[in-house]
Amino acid sequence: MNTARIARTALAVVGAVGVSASIAACGGQVASADVGTCMNSSDFEADEITEIPEVDCSEEHDAQIFHKFDMDDGDFPGRDAIQTAAGEECVPAFEEFVGTGYQESSLDINFIGPSEDTWDQADDREVICYLYTMDGSTSTESFEGSGL
Repeated sequence: MNTARIARTALAVVGAVGVSASIAACGGQVASADVGTCMNSSDFEADEITEIPEVDCSEEHDAQIFHKFDMDDGDFPGRDAIQTAAGEECVPAFEEFVGTGYQESSLDINFIGPSEDTWDQADDREVICYLYTMDGSTSTESFEGSGL
């Protein structure tokens, strides 16, 4: 396992303050998870995370991955461009996944995107869109089709 740490970034798609998380890449691999994966947003409060900790959707959780996409190849576009792309991709995908429009929902959107280091060192282009409860409440069901 490569001991070099490569940080990814989580930034708010919509909202005044971005949230940051570091995800370490091991052996050139960058942490990822599948659409539908349930998790807890508190797992992204650590400085370094080596994986996206999955929670069974029947257990208490407050977040879920609902969409993923890849940025175009080329030079690192910068955080602002990644955040713009996330807004363009994640917001429309939200309604398809949840069953209600983002503006009408009690859920919020965030994303985990490549950092300059993961872009350059691990060929990381993946942006992971996840939704979470704004009030900190938890669920024991998937948010998919929930209409929340």
